[in-house]
Amino acid sequence: MSIGNDNTSFNLMDRQWLQVIMKQDGAVLELSIKETLRRAKDIECLTGDNTIQQFALVRLLEAIVYGSFGNDFNEDAWWGLYERGPEDEDVWHRIEQYCDAYHDRFDLFDAKQPFYQVAGLHTAKHEVSGLERIILDVPAGDRLFTIRGGESLQTMSAAEAARWLVTVQAFDPSGIKSGAVGDPRVKGGKGYPIGVAWSGHLGGYICEGNDLWTTLMLNYVSRHAISAGHMDVDWTTDTPIWERPPLTQCAQNGYDQPAESTGVPRYFHGPATLYTWQSRRILLSHDGETVNGVLICNGDRLKPQNAENYEPMTSWRRSDAQEKKLKIPVVYMPRKHDPSRALWRNLPTITVADAYDVASVPERLRPLTFNWLQQLQLGTSLDMPIRIHAYGVEYGNQEAVIDTIVDDKLDLNLSVLTSKNPQVGDAIAKAVNIVDAGIRELAGFAGNLAKAAGRPEETPRAHAHELAYSQFDYAFRQWIATVTEETIDEDIARWEKTAKSLLYRLCDDLSQQASPQAIVGREISSRNPKTGETTSRHYDAAVAQIWFRAKINTIIPEEGE
Repeated sequence: MSIGNDNTSFNLMDRQWLQVIMKQDGAVLELSIKETLRRAKDIECLTGDNTIQQFALVRLLEAIVYGSFGNDFNEDAWWGLYERGPEDEDVWHRIEQYCDAYHDRFDLFDAKQPFYQVAGLHTAKHEVSGLERIILDVPAGDRLFTIRGGESLQTMSAAEAARWLVTVQAFDPSGIKSGAVGDPRVKGGKGYPIGVAWSGHLGGYICEGNDLWTTLMLNYVSRHAISAGHMDVDWTTDTPIWERPPLTQCAQNGYDQPAESTGVPRYFHGPATLYTWQSRRILLSHDGETVNGVLICNGDRLKPQNAENYEPMTSWRRSDAQEKKLKIPVVYMPRKHDPSRALWRNLPTITVADAYDVASVPERLRPLTFNWLQQLQLGTSLDMPIRIHAYGVEYGNQEAVIDTIVDDKLDLNLSVLTSKNPQVGDAIAKAVNIVDAGIRELAGFAGNLAKAAGRPEETPRAHAHELAYSQFDYAFRQWIATVTEETIDEDIARWEKTAKSLLYRLCDDLSQQASPQAIVGREISSRNPKTGETTSRHYDAAVAQIWFRAKINTIIPEEGE
């Protein structure tokens, strides 16, 4: 493995590698970590080579914020930091002092402690894999559907390699890895699967503001966000990876989670630990200027069961199956994103916490980030538009490949996310339920048209379902961006009118496409399985439309009904 020489250096604190979009003119620049944090109020957001890279890099910067200011702070301290920002000399001095203290740990090519890597890592045959192993948008075994190929996979700049390095530590698929010499887990020269990298378990959420500093602060959660019922949760050992001694090829005691300890919280430590979790042991091959290969071995195993008080950026669901498997009374699992389901359809699960008795165990939990923002009463203090950005990965083939990357955004007012008013949660749930129920009836209408024409129902139903959600996607996003806590009653009334109008229009469109056979219709007989009685009913386009409108009026009654 070519690793350059002892004088080779690419320190991420000083060298340009983070891709950012500037607020003023939308220019895309590459900046160092220190430049990015210093100019965070002038930066709109991070960008990158793909969307999950953004999630991984925001978490990296968030870990530096935790390192600079800690995790034990109250609401007043948060407000002071938010309002002053890095332009305040005292705030910047704390950040700069921290960055300088751990400066040596951020050198990508350091011979003894390279950033996010293990010096001297090697296999028995000193193999090095191609860069396709580190570029997570390159399909395994098939480069047809990727922007990369040929010579572009032979080398990459140090800046791009650093971005992918952080992303691989967050989202690397499972599967057999190279076997590192000295790792006792290796058998026959192979590192057998320990699961996907940490962020791959999550249905990730980032709250985005109108600049990078606001985004970092909106996701900067105090340990005081943990409810009083969980006083045993301990973040005192929470540290980013660079605050700990350099790793070796072996699993790290106290971090690597044995299979029999799945669901045991002590391995999670806290957000800064999880944001910089070393799921793999990696070493880049380089010539001092560019990267030309990579070695990826197993790192520290960690499963997500019961990490809800340590990982702030995902929502959670109670898992009966995991409770039985692990023989633990309560087990929460991350609620991963469904790539086929738009973010707004899950909005009721993240806008307002469940109302439940103190003695009961809730079936779902919001991300700690949202609970902390609610605790800060941020929506009451700031009339601020924000963006919820959902990130995630769907793995396939025993989680050894990436099938789909989730990247969805939703603009809304901060008060909707942080309101303690149950009417807000009820209204959001009602708005989404109207869509789901209305589209079910529209699919039923399409099925009835097919029945009237003597054709199978399945395809017309599926087509109507897909068409309707695509139409409602734009309408709902436009509506939710205008909703506020103060105007919630008027907002939901406005949505009811919008939804009913759109459902009727979709019904009319399907009616106009009805075949002559559907317009004429036919008699359809059915047998009651209990009584054995056979009845006949006439189906045609006009009757189907009457039935549909009646059901929609039940879902969305006319005013005064």
